[in-house]
Amino acid sequence: MLLDPRNGQAYDLPPTARPRRMYVVASTPRTGSTLLCRSLWDTGLAGAPKEYLNPMQLRDWEVRLGSWTSVVRHRMLSGAGLALIGRLGWDEERLDEHLARVMDRRTGADGWFGMKLHAHHHRQWFAAHGLEERHGPVRWIRIHREDRLAQAISWERALQTGRWASHQDATRVAPRYSRAAINRRLVAIDRDERWWDDHLDGREVLAFSYERLVRNRAVCVREALRWLGIEGASGVGLREAALERQADAVSVEWARRYHAGE
Repeated sequence: MLLDPRNGQAYDLPPTARPRRMYVVASTPRTGSTLLCRSLWDTGLAGAPKEYLNPMQLRDWEVRLGSWTSVVRHRMLSGAGLALIGRLGWDEERLDEHLARVMDRRTGADGWFGMKLHAHHHRQWFAAHGLEERHGPVRWIRIHREDRLAQAISWERALQTGRWASHQDATRVAPRYSRAAINRRLVAIDRDERWWDDHLDGREVLAFSYERLVRNRAVCVREALRWLGIEGASGVGLREAALERQADAVSVEWARRYHAGE
């Protein structure tokens, strides 16, 4: 059983004979990266970008396409058990095999294969195993959030509830405000944004903010398509966003308490 239905065969793309090229959406948690990737996917022009090096994704693709021994081991992993993924023999050869079979099924008609990477997954998998050198060159799109406090609050709520997207049900207890926890998220955001600053320094990068994406999603998506050199980008229309903003009165109250020093 797949933890993410969009890893199933029904979401695979037709094979293409075009030369394969890779783009990466560089992000940190709660920056709108899922909304951006889903919007690019929905255009039908930019492949099927997802967080393919997230442990849950590694687990699902092993369950779907791995050897029988790997399937047996990975089917039992879920929730906190996904942390074991990195201890199950994911060396460079196996990561290359994983990316190859994903690329075979998720590359668009123009040859573009897209992948989202949070900074911690880039450190653990992409950079540590030299994947860019073997699968590059990479075209970079970076998304960040201007309001880092709102980002930290959103991240902490998702960690506490297990609800990372609007279509998911909360699987844990109701979230509780904690200034210390929010501060930990702010420190992590600062660390990860500096990681991207350093890694992407000197590279060509298309960058925009979560706030701009939410304000004018169509313009951002068309900019991204043009950045990839995809013909017809200016005339692309978008479906209604399948993901809803999760910020609500609780988020506002947590921000008020934080600013008040509680």
